[in-house]
Amino acid sequence: MAGTVKEVVSCAECRSYNRGEVEAAVRKALDALGGISSFIRPGSRVLLKPNLLQGLPPERCVTTHPEVVRAVSRICRDLGCRVTIADSPGGGIRYTPANLRRLYAAAGYDAVARDTGAELSTTTGYRIVPHPAGRMAKSFPVITPALEADHIIVISKAKTHLWTLYSGSVKNLFGILPGLEKPMHHARFQDPDHFAGMILDLNDLVRPSLQIMDAVMVMEGDGPSSGTPRFLGAILAGRNATAVDLTTCRMMGIPIADVSTLKAARERGLPGSGPDQVSVIGNAPEALQGHGVRLPSTYQGPGRGMQPNLLLALLHRFGGVYAPYPTILPDRCMHCGRCALICPAGALTLEDGIPHIRREGCIRCYCCHEICPAGSIAIRPGPVRRLVTRISGLS
Repeated sequence: MAGTVKEVVSCAECRSYNRGEVEAAVRKALDALGGISSFIRPGSRVLLKPNLLQGLPPERCVTTHPEVVRAVSRICRDLGCRVTIADSPGGGIRYTPANLRRLYAAAGYDAVARDTGAELSTTTGYRIVPHPAGRMAKSFPVITPALEADHIIVISKAKTHLWTLYSGSVKNLFGILPGLEKPMHHARFQDPDHFAGMILDLNDLVRPSLQIMDAVMVMEGDGPSSGTPRFLGAILAGRNATAVDLTTCRMMGIPIADVSTLKAARERGLPGSGPDQVSVIGNAPEALQGHGVRLPSTYQGPGRGMQPNLLLALLHRFGGVYAPYPTILPDRCMHCGRCALICPAGALTLEDGIPHIRREGCIRCYCCHEICPAGSIAIRPGPVRRLVTRISGLS
């Protein structure tokens, strides 16, 4: 549409992880957007959120490369900012200070913090943050470092993904959910479209100030951790996570119509969710489109979605046992029917004015709990969740 305001994504060529070349590329990408001060206030508290996942060595191409994190940390420190590097690991790894230190070291982030003066957070606290505007989730558990930051910079790794086809800027923010809350959310939102909507809600709640994409080496095949590295040679930057992801997918040759987060963003009419809504500036290298990355083995082809895989099924089963269900307290019910109207999965119905929840259809978004004016819908953890919480030290 003529006159549409476009989201700007900057791209700088970067042909290796040589320290000087990476920093020059990051600065070039940011300078094209007006410089770091266009996004970050001087002297503010800045959280750098890389993709830590399982804390594997940089050459595996699973984590955000430490040289990209180092460059962003140096640029923020030059602005007089107090910089913290933090993430919550995935893969069922216990969210403890000892595990965080081990994973940070394996990914190379301990050296980044030491060399740049950044703080490497081993804090494992979190708080439940309400999000009334959320469409799929009305609240989120958010790790303390994200709550304490004035600005969040998401520094992602461009990867294919066995379940969501692609993992990048939007999905990287999932890491600010602590520890075992991740499998719980996987179980709550087992449908890829529901999961994508939840991730968009999380991004809307947190609203990072800046997105940086490590696409020097991307992952192809069965990502996010079992794929293989593939050279692309780019650093991308922008304010809008969806626009950065759309641009990265087009460069990698990933069909944007089948990426669940991009699809959900288009359905919501979000800025930067269509090619005509994004303006790419800078010196983008030759894209892989036409001879792009190898897609996951679970991808069934255009418009057909992703095949289920055993690991994800196990994750859903574990999370389903772990996650609490909403429970009706009929004596408190005002018979207003708001809960039935707001349920996005249609799992809640009224019988003689009393709500009833069909457990097999409940996605545990807890929208009913959030909307109830009488407090007649409680969220109660089951015995398995209480036991796991006690053992894992997440209480």
